[in-house]
Amino acid sequence: MNSQIRLHTKEQLDDLSLSGITLQKTLSSLRLINKLFGNHKQLYKSILAYCLHSEKASVHIVDLGCGGGDSIHTIAYKLHKKGIKASFTGIDGNKQSIKYATSKYNHYENIHFIAKNILDENFTVPQCDILISSHFMYHFRDDALIHFLKKTKKVDHIIFSELYRSKMAYYLFKFSSFILPISQTAKKDGLLAIKRAFSIQELKDILLKSEVKKFVVLKKPWFRTVTKIDL
Repeated sequence: MNSQIRLHTKEQLDDLSLSGITLQKTLSSLRLINKLFGNHKQLYKSILAYCLHSEKASVHIVDLGCGGGDSIHTIAYKLHKKGIKASFTGIDGNKQSIKYATSKYNHYENIHFIAKNILDENFTVPQCDILISSHFMYHFRDDALIHFLKKTKKVDHIIFSELYRSKMAYYLFKFSSFILPISQTAKKDGLLAIKRAFSIQELKDILLKSEVKKFVVLKKPWFRTVTKIDL
């Protein structure tokens, strides 16, 4: 693996027509990976910190690239336990992922899902207080992400959790995936995702070019960054 170059090779999950047992197994695998490697925990802690300092009675949170909706469900449950009122909209380009998420969480009145292609140039983020994303921003090419952030003006705060590109992360996942009960698609896509990830400096450069008001990129365990942006 050449960690100096960010690849743009598409993953199997980038196929928005992916469906059936392959999709279901992969979404289940991602739920396990996000739990084991701390992604849900880091997102929740960042959202909680924002909510505790907010004067709003309730917050609306939009999750880009929500997949099977597991991040939303975890965050909703934990915020509820803290007595924080929140509503959620999950957005994903794969209609079958949205169908899967809706079937699992349709009994929650404060959680809704929408099928839209986020990478479409005409996509606009719905009005919300917090925009979150988990392992999705790396799908943007550099210029496209700059453009996306510049046009996202209806949001108070953005939080996204990403892997950063690293040889160690690549080989750790490659060998640990042999013992993890995850699908072959998740294993292959996971390795590609690390090759497609931003380096920390690349991410900072993009944010500076995006002319956001304020941002911080926090380095977290297991080769992860949590980025917080005020627009």
